Amino acid sequence: MAARRGAKKKASGKAEQKRATARTASRASGHAPAKAARKKAVVTRKTAAPSKKKLTSKQTAKAAKAAKPARKKAAVPTKTVVSKKAIKSPVAPKAPVAKKPAVAAAPKAAVAVAPKPAAAKPARITRMRQPYRDTRPPQREPEFQPAFEQQRTGANPKEILLFEMQRARVAVMASIQGMTAPVADRPTAPGKWSVREIVLHLIVRDRVRLDEFAPVLGGRAPSWTGLDEGAMARVNELHLGPLRPLSWEEAVRLLQATREQLVAALVSVPSHPAELWTEAHPFGAMLHALPRHDRHHAEQIKSARIEG
Repeated sequence: MAARRGAKKKASGKAEQKRATARTASRASGHAPAKAARKKAVVTRKTAAPSKKKLTSKQTAKAAKAAKPARKKAAVPTKTVVSKKAIKSPVAPKAPVAKKPAVAAAPKAAVAVAPKPAAAKPARITRMRQPYRDTRPPQREPEFQPAFEQQRTGANPKEILLFEMQRARVAVMASIQGMTAPVADRPTAPGKWSVREIVLHLIVRDRVRLDEFAPVLGGRAPSWTGLDEGAMARVNELHLGPLRPLSWEEAVRLLQATREQLVAALVSVPSHPAELWTEAHPFGAMLHALPRHDRHHAEQIKSARIEG
């Protein structure tokens, strides 16, 4: 045991001597790798140990620590930082300012204010409104011109008569425009015809002229000439009897068809002699009564529709 301890100490001394030699060489060169030195020390220790006993972990760590060269840290120069506040020159403290003593204000004497006199309102002036005066120069009123004067100029008596018949029939059709059957069957006034009966009456007056067309054209007076109001009412009622069963729509269609037949018969009559188409001739007098008759009943229908 003593021999082993002596050999072990001798080997440890040699290893320590080699490590010291390595550290010296490392310091001389300035850059000896620490890892290589540690490996070399371990190898040397293994070869130098005569015994087969392994080193403990603590011993190995101590040996590695002893073999590792110590590195000195470079001294880092410290920098002294001086704040800007320290650089500024010290400011002398301000001397306290003595406050002025408060002076008590003298009480103000009450001043009596005299009330202002009320301002007198100006008297209201009423101006008379002047009457309106038209300062424009007097204008000349247009001369009265009959309706369709241009159409009448240069027309013969036949054309004028046909034109007036057409205008009057347009007034009749306008008065019944949009009328329904219940309204058409309502009397226009107590004891008077309804609108449907008025339309049937207009059909009758066109028919009697067609019936007496040829005799009156030859110069004979119409059959109703000289009849009083009562006799004319009986004649109208006699002619209305066969037409009363017609409905409102049938009556309107028959009104238009009968007038077309009468106009076609008049167109076939020559314009000459012109006296034939005037009221001086029985034929002209019979036809000139138609426009007045149509306008009379058109106004009657309009008034009934307005009064409702």
